[in-house]
Amino acid sequence: MGIKKYGYTFLLMIMAIALFLGGCSSGSSNMNSAASTANGGAAVTEQSSDAKADVNSESAASSAEAPVAAVGGEAGGGSIGEIAADGTGAGLNQKLIYKANLTIEAIDYDKAATALRNTIHQAGGYILQFQDGQYSGEMSSTYTIKVPAASFMDFIDRLNGIEHKKFERQISGTDVTEEYVDLQSRLTAQQVVEERLLAFMDKATKADDLVKFSEQLATVQENIERLKGRIRYLDNNVSYSTVELRLYQSNAKEDTLSVEDGLGDKMSKALQDSVNAMITVLQGLLVFVAGALPILLLIVIIGLPLYWLRGKFRSRPKDQAPPSHPVAPPVKEEAKEEDPNQLNG
Repeated sequence: MGIKKYGYTFLLMIMAIALFLGGCSSGSSNMNSAASTANGGAAVTEQSSDAKADVNSESAASSAEAPVAAVGGEAGGGSIGEIAADGTGAGLNQKLIYKANLTIEAIDYDKAATALRNTIHQAGGYILQFQDGQYSGEMSSTYTIKVPAASFMDFIDRLNGIEHKKFERQISGTDVTEEYVDLQSRLTAQQVVEERLLAFMDKATKADDLVKFSEQLATVQENIERLKGRIRYLDNNVSYSTVELRLYQSNAKEDTLSVEDGLGDKMSKALQDSVNAMITVLQGLLVFVAGALPILLLIVIIGLPLYWLRGKFRSRPKDQAPPSHPVAPPVKEEAKEEDPNQLNG
């Protein structure tokens, strides 16, 4: 009985070991088959999804570039920070575009215009647009000026030093930091896509693939140029601030005439006033005649026939006219003479 008992125990141990070894071998085979399946799927995916890899690389580059651009900024932001330190408290990493609207009523227009041009030259700026004129005795001019952002506030203070009766200013700023960072991120992502498309074109062997890659590359390069243009525009406006200025002098003509003295000037002015008055009267008569001309024509059209009929009735002979009252026949004087015989008897 003991030997039989030991024999059963030994058989059970052998069966347990066999089951254990069988389970390990099946697990390793399953792992190998899964690995081979994964490798095969990866190879198929790598061969058939190049476009998806481009999209993933573009999104990865965008997410990696955004914090770098936000921290790095650009050199132009420093000059804007110096201006903002005067009262806005902007950081060095911000992109700020400043604009000012100024109105100056000058005491002497010519001197003020000369001082303005000198101030623009000293600030290192330039005139982008200019227009002047004289209306109702007022000499006026408008300027669109671009000045370096580093000397923006100093330029405004120098303009306040020009002799004037009235000086008004309005200064505003626009923060374009968020847009600038977004443009840089999009530009970097588009450049990565451009490099990948160029690499695919080098490896392509079919004409259809070359045409497809060329079309995609043209679209990407167009987007890159558009982004670069917008970035250059923002850089220019950040580096150079814009000043809209109106310079004028009221009643400049009257001030000039008040200086003129002498008999000749007075006579000339009186003669000019007389000529102007005569011209005004003649103009009024011409306007009246032009306005009354239709009425005069109507009177002539109606009056001529009436006048003609009246003249015709006056020229008719009197014997043709019918008598208005019966005329008694004249009494003969022979019948009224008395017989002398009757008087004597």
